[in-house]
Amino acid sequence: MSTEVIFWDNDTQKDLINPDGKLYVQDAENIKDNLSTLTQYAHLNGIRILGSIIYHSITDPEIDEENPDYKETFPPHCLMNEPGSERIMETRSEISQFVDPISYPEDKVIEVVETKGPIIFRKTKFDVFSNPNIDVFLDIIKPKKIVIYGVAADLSLKHSIEGLLKKKKYELFLVIDAIEGNDENSTRELIEKWASQKVTTLTTEAILQGAYSE
Repeated sequence: MSTEVIFWDNDTQKDLINPDGKLYVQDAENIKDNLSTLTQYAHLNGIRILGSIIYHSITDPEIDEENPDYKETFPPHCLMNEPGSERIMETRSEISQFVDPISYPEDKVIEVVETKGPIIFRKTKFDVFSNPNIDVFLDIIKPKKIVIYGVAADLSLKHSIEGLLKKKKYELFLVIDAIEGNDENSTRELIEKWASQKVTTLTTEAILQGAYSE
């Protein structure tokens, strides 16, 4: 199959976006309306949503309950089967298919793709490409364009964008009013760097006007 465009929803989870979350990204709640708009737009226009969620166990290497350095290790957050790991109401879908970070056989991959709902990759590291199924799914869906949004711009979203750029297969669009980062300066510098690497920056309104299809 070949798909013109997919949307990529990056880690829009309660622990990251809600102010009472365990690893809250400052001001992330302010992008909720745009996240909702993008999600609804995708559903109404038959655009497939792929994306990621952090899905930790307390023993994962990135978790440090006592002395997190906030670079390689972090306090407990987005723990499996706890409310904080859930996607926020604005981006949640009851027909989402969750893909665990273990290699799936081809027939299982095809079964998930054929469900037509959002495909969300669970991960135990911030880098979504630590889930071994990403490339397999993308090679089947074959998107030409990927519209990206979510959190955190200077952490997991960075891994997603730079991992996709390395593939040199996709035209990437970043929705700049539907992302948030931990550090404003770092986020701005990253956006400038990605733009120099031919990532197109757009607003939510521009997406609604179909600017990604031009």
